Amino acid sequence: QALAASSFFSNLTLLDASFNCFGSAGTRALADSTFFPNLTSLNVTGSEIESAGMEALAASSSFPKLTLLDVSLNEIGDAGIQALAASSFFPILTSLNLMDNQIGAAGMQAFASSSYFPKLTSLNLNDNEIWAAGMETFSASTFFPKLTS
Repeated sequence: QALAASSFFSNLTLLDASFNCFGSAGTRALADSTFFPNLTSLNVTGSEIESAGMEALAASSSFPKLTLLDVSLNEIGDAGIQALAASSFFPILTSLNLMDNQIGAAGMQAFASSSYFPKLTSLNLNDNEIWAAGMETFSASTFFPKLTS
């Protein structure tokens, strides 16, 4: 939370805050911060983020230049990915790592229906609970024309 409140990081382009266990409260503080306007890469792997934290990130306009978002090894679940899918704040995101986040078919179906990620080229969905129904919906989606991996 102290990091999010510091104006010393206004030129920062890459923030790797992985495995810091700041949880959803720390993620909310990061999302509410106005001190990261140049951030292009945000890694919060294994930081104990739950759906509320992902909802805060998804509702944030604090990262207009973000191209890489890594929220792997957290617990955002269907509610978190549904919030991200409904967010228009990440139009230039090219890489999204959602590995091991307890995402199920309902979350994947919401993401597959989202038109807010036209530049996404890389998506990691390993170790989730998406199952066949979610993957069928995603594979039929026309909203990810640049996805290559």
